[in-house]
Amino acid sequence: MTLKINKADERTHLLGNNPSQSTVNIIQDIKNEVDEVDDNGSSSISMVNPLRESMETIERATELEFTYWIMKKRQWSRIQRGTFTNEKRGFSILWFLFFMIVYGVYLFLQIYHFERIDGYILEFILMGFISFSLGLLVPRFAIIVRIVFLEVYSTLYLFFIFNLYYEKQYYIPLISLGSGVLVFSIICFFVYPYIMRCIFSITGAITLNVDKDQWVRGESNRFTIKQKNLFQKPSTCIYEGPLLDGRPHGIGTWMDTSYQGELLTGFWEDGIPLGPFESMENDTRSLLVNLRIIYGTNGGGKSWLDRIPLNIGVASIECCVSGNFFKGYPKVSMIKGPDLCKCQNRCTCIQSLLDKKYYRHIDDDKTITSIVVSLDKKMDALAISGFKPLHPKNKTVSIEIGRQENVQKLIVDNNWISSQSNEGILFIHGYDHDLKDALKRFAQFLALGHFPNYIKPFVFNWPSSTSPLLYWCAHSVASDNDNHRDLQKFIESLGQSGIRNLHIMCHSMGTRFFLRSFSKIKKAFAKRKPIVYSSSNNNNSNNNENFNNNNNNNDISSSSNSGFVQQPEQDKSLKYINKINLTNLIFLNPDYEINTFKNDYGELRNYCPRITVYADHRDEAIKMAFRITQKRNLGNNIFGIVDDDGGMLDVDIIDTGDLDSNMSERHHSFFNINRLMVDDLHDLIVTGKRAMDRTSRLKSVGDVFRFSILPSTVVVV
Repeated sequence: MTLKINKADERTHLLGNNPSQSTVNIIQDIKNEVDEVDDNGSSSISMVNPLRESMETIERATELEFTYWIMKKRQWSRIQRGTFTNEKRGFSILWFLFFMIVYGVYLFLQIYHFERIDGYILEFILMGFISFSLGLLVPRFAIIVRIVFLEVYSTLYLFFIFNLYYEKQYYIPLISLGSGVLVFSIICFFVYPYIMRCIFSITGAITLNVDKDQWVRGESNRFTIKQKNLFQKPSTCIYEGPLLDGRPHGIGTWMDTSYQGELLTGFWEDGIPLGPFESMENDTRSLLVNLRIIYGTNGGGKSWLDRIPLNIGVASIECCVSGNFFKGYPKVSMIKGPDLCKCQNRCTCIQSLLDKKYYRHIDDDKTITSIVVSLDKKMDALAISGFKPLHPKNKTVSIEIGRQENVQKLIVDNNWISSQSNEGILFIHGYDHDLKDALKRFAQFLALGHFPNYIKPFVFNWPSSTSPLLYWCAHSVASDNDNHRDLQKFIESLGQSGIRNLHIMCHSMGTRFFLRSFSKIKKAFAKRKPIVYSSSNNNNSNNNENFNNNNNNNDISSSSNSGFVQQPEQDKSLKYINKINLTNLIFLNPDYEINTFKNDYGELRNYCPRITVYADHRDEAIKMAFRITQKRNLGNNIFGIVDDDGGMLDVDIIDTGDLDSNMSERHHSFFNINRLMVDDLHDLIVTGKRAMDRTSRLKSVGDVFRFSILPSTVVVV
């Protein structure tokens, strides 16, 4: 492809310094610039070479062609995939009526025009069944699949209308016609990018403008690519950011003014937006977020039931967070691994991934502009997310506006110390998940919650099967000691990497897997020891004994609302160096027996100050588990749990039975897409508030908590 390079005046930064300027205005300004750019100063690439060896050359800038086509493929892919509709389960009344009307025309022609009745009843029934089925199923598929269905249906339609049963001489022409149309459709969808590339190469429809004659390698620069279109107004693509070998590399911004083009800001590598990044579509204003997750997996084999040696890696997952939800999303790409863990004693695989910057957060290069300060009622002290108090029961904090490299940021006084990214959240999935399923589910939750960068996300994937018919097999695997040892090794690797505070989320049968393994993995956690409170601070501790972490790793308390403090540990032996504080245990629709949980509770409380259970009496998956095991299940329990002595276990039971948005009829797997659930979990993890303190959305009803929400059917009051 030939690019024409024009030297234009140096422009300001793409996003400007005015935060009040909206993205829509930016796009409109660029569209206006397209009509004002003067092309008289253009010259060919061969005539321009003003740079020395220490600089990027304008010839190397033609490597932006590679990025241009990568972004165009992303754009065309979203258009082809289509989006989920608001109709229940993908049903569309328009598509259903279309096929029914076409079938009605078919019956009219066959019966009244051609007078075909006797001997055609089975044909009528067959066409009716096909038409009815397509009316129900077609809306669930992407555009290309719909077109294929329509072409096959049209071929069959013509075959029956013209009564070609015994007209064998027409078989080959009809099949040739149908096959030709099908091949043409596939070419249009899958070869279209290459066709357009050839057209642009021949016609010279793309030109490249640079913002200055010289630019230093790695510095932020601005490049404008103009595209001429036959039937539409010219569009503009702009990249602003550093280059490496002529391709975007580092933190940069891309903007495309064409329909469903992107405003994408984030991390680029070798011309590809690998993430993390944030993107907004032009015109539709749909928002996409790409983030990275560190994972460990020992699942594989047929139906994902076989254990394999522990593998560790980093994945990049792109999710929809607002506007259209595109089919095929979330999308998973492996950044690193899965690589076999070969560590014999202490596992340093995760530390190696962090050191080599395979894991990144979208906010890593941003300054602090907001800080969450909350009241720890039990400790009668302040709690600040992302910071630890220098002294327990710190009741004051001073926050000032400072500057770092001419950028304003918030600065906390010296009595509070940053957690320095030593906090993590581990997700353990449930039944019927492979590695990509687990990554997609957790990434969607993280994308909607937008958790702060000091909390690192982790996923552990175990062989839970990928077939709904293998429940008992997965049930047995969840109690397998070899799998538990892999989880223990993974958690100990978190400790080796510097994680000192860990939140664990278990969904469905993942709860069984975690609790069955706790006797082994508890060795990686710091045990808590009893402490005595004054009567003024002991009002909420009647039903449970209070403990203090016995861990030498944190000589400073983490910000939590647990009612417990962490005191400096005197024993500095190697045994306790990498112990982790188990900050939260969160069980989402847990597939676990209540009586067994009662037996486990005491040991769990020795290590974790906050245990939260989200349960739903409508959960069909948990009901099915009850029919199989004939044991009362924690996931359907919406009442307080009574111990053997008649007291209530200090567990926050959250009844999700009032939630009715973004969930299927099974009411089992919605924690990552229901807005209220995501917000409540975010509040629990980031601020450390117990359910009694999350009053903005939870109300206490007896011994449980319910969401304060109106039914989705109420639209006017």
